[in-house]
Amino acid sequence: MPLIKLICIDLDGTLLDDEKKISEKDKRAIHLARSKGFNVTIFTGRNYYAALPYVQELGIEIPVVFQNGALIATPSLNKIFRMITLHSKIALEVVNLSKRYELYPVLYESFFSKKDMIIEKDYHGAFENYFRFNQHRTRKIDRLEEVLYKTENVAEIAVVGRDDLVENLVQSLSNKMDEFTPVKNQHVDGEIFMEIFGKDVGKEIALDFLLNLFELNLSEVAYIGDNYNDLKIMQKVGFPISMQNAPDDVKKVAKFITISNNESGVSLAIEKITGAMR
Repeated sequence: MPLIKLICIDLDGTLLDDEKKISEKDKRAIHLARSKGFNVTIFTGRNYYAALPYVQELGIEIPVVFQNGALIATPSLNKIFRMITLHSKIALEVVNLSKRYELYPVLYESFFSKKDMIIEKDYHGAFENYFRFNQHRTRKIDRLEEVLYKTENVAEIAVVGRDDLVENLVQSLSNKMDEFTPVKNQHVDGEIFMEIFGKDVGKEIALDFLLNLFELNLSEVAYIGDNYNDLKIMQKVGFPISMQNAPDDVKKVAKFITISNNESGVSLAIEKITGAMR
């Protein structure tokens, strides 16, 4: 195993159990790793306020990657290092294509709004739990265009629906525009949750900032993740670790597969990393 100096951890499905809590065992493992000199941080698809309680619970004081890399910030210092927005004209085109393909669009208006999710109607499908869990962040309006006509940029827009139709939408969008990044978040029961960000967004791109900050190379980074938005960064780092609950596509790129998120799999992964460093 290469000499690891930075440990990056995803939240949902990885560090968080199915009740969206961090186990005491995982917390102890993270604190122990830091006490041994490892830098440990979070790389999440969540927005700032949705991830902030966990960042504070862990006492992380180095940069954290939010919203799949569109935002990099250190909350404890109120410092923003990178913020990539999506132009509203691209979001408008996504809304139009969503209606053509009968897909479900979700507009994320701002990185720092506590009620950032805007929808036109209730969602029914494979991701109902996600929308139920995020009801506190959601507001409903008649037409998403009402917001997009009034602003130049938004944080992102997501599209949910049948996998082939979502892929068709992304291809249609690519034929018209190129200043965006599609990030496949999850694939459940034939449906995709696809997020559309501004250009050059991704956890693997955000990692370059931390490599420069800590003067590290890729072989010195471990990443622990569980889903499709973790794939590219796992293919990039020196020691990629997959959760047992991850899809097979994610497990295939891992050098170590830990136990599930409900069994404190992060602690076992950290034991594997720190134990090899002795």
